Amino acid sequence: MTFFLDACALIAYINQEPEGPQVKALIERAGSGEDIICMSVVNLAEVYYHCIKRDGEEMADTIMHNAAELPITVIDTITDAVCRETARFKAHYPMSLADAFLCAAAKSLSAVIVTKDREIETAEKPENLSVFWIH
Repeated sequence: MTFFLDACALIAYINQEPEGPQVKALIERAGSGEDIICMSVVNLAEVYYHCIKRDGEEMADTIMHNAAELPITVIDTITDAVCRETARFKAHYPMSLADAFLCAAAKSLSAVIVTKDREIETAEKPENLSVFWIH
């Protein structure tokens, strides 16, 4: 199965939040080849931003270096179709542009979104998104 991490999911793992063990289990499954985990460079930038604000740039760089060692495929290209779908999500649902990109990219890959962000909930059913809610 293919999972697509929202920034809040990786942050929960990094910060050892209560949802962290659920994300850790997915990462371990990806490490053993059972599943695939993807994350967009847009959502990864959100993680970096969060780490800079919380810990400063030097520590954020270390955290991101360590995150790069995880079995997560970073999607760093945006196709025209995903760009348009992102704009459509943003236009129709009350969500950030980063969340709209997450939804569009995950949908294009038929991936399960891993999140705790309730902004995604508004699009989940109308768009037939598959979501793994961490809590």
